[in-house]
Amino acid sequence: MRLAELEKVTYPETVAEAVRILAEGKDRAMALSGGVSFVFAPLKSVEQLVCLSRLPLSYVREEKGGLRIGAVTPVADLAASPAAGRYGGGILRQVARRIGSTLNRNLITVGGNLVQPFIWSDLPTVALAFSASMVIQGPKGRRTLKAEKFFSRMPKQVLKEGELLTEVVFPPLEKNSRTAFEQFSLTEVDFAYLKTAVRLSRSGKKCLDLAIVIGSATILPQRLEEAEGVLRGRTANQVLVNEASEVAAEELKIKRDIRCSEDYKRDLARAQVRGILERILLDQKVPEWKLF
Repeated sequence: MRLAELEKVTYPETVAEAVRILAEGKDRAMALSGGVSFVFAPLKSVEQLVCLSRLPLSYVREEKGGLRIGAVTPVADLAASPAAGRYGGGILRQVARRIGSTLNRNLITVGGNLVQPFIWSDLPTVALAFSASMVIQGPKGRRTLKAEKFFSRMPKQVLKEGELLTEVVFPPLEKNSRTAFEQFSLTEVDFAYLKTAVRLSRSGKKCLDLAIVIGSATILPQRLEEAEGVLRGRTANQVLVNEASEVAAEELKIKRDIRCSEDYKRDLARAQVRGILERILLDQKVPEWKLF
């Protein structure tokens, strides 16, 4: 952590107090949650850190079939939450358990993983696939943004001066919904080369609605609407699933990665999308070797 001009660390106990301090400090004050992202970001101009650890924002709650998650909730708590395990087939627990190492999961917070995404961040991919809502508190009151808007650019550019992400709301899912998340990495704790989250609703083999989101191709997650359009409203078969996976691979924007080529990431995208759709839309038993 590089904080050459740091003078003060404050510990507000209410969201209103935290917002006030951040607004008064302007760009010289910064919120501190788990602190992991500070390792990668030089913050030489920051004079004051506003520690969020005492705010009542650590919880995972079920509400009307959906889920409300406090922004200061450690990823380890999300991974252990029974409520998260009941939502969407347990996809949030699955994702949380793959974020970093055990030590990092105890530090990384849900809000931090969303507000300061890196190319390896996992929660933004799922939040976008589920059209989660971000609850934001600022000097002028409270507002809510859909994940699509929140990740339209870097979230810190979306947040206004003095604003804090306080809660993430995952909406209730239809009874005929299916979800899946796949990622490819060399080890359990390695940063993923690519990750894919899919949420769909179906009637038999007919795809009623669909969201395909890929992360780790760029810093921000990408929703692949052209690929979704291949299947939405149509009765799925292997030909259409193959076409959707091809379109997804071509539609994807990819940032340079020293670990592998752009073509390799497109191959991963094609395989992940095809394998997930075969499993949750065509009801095929897809062996791991076929995915990767």
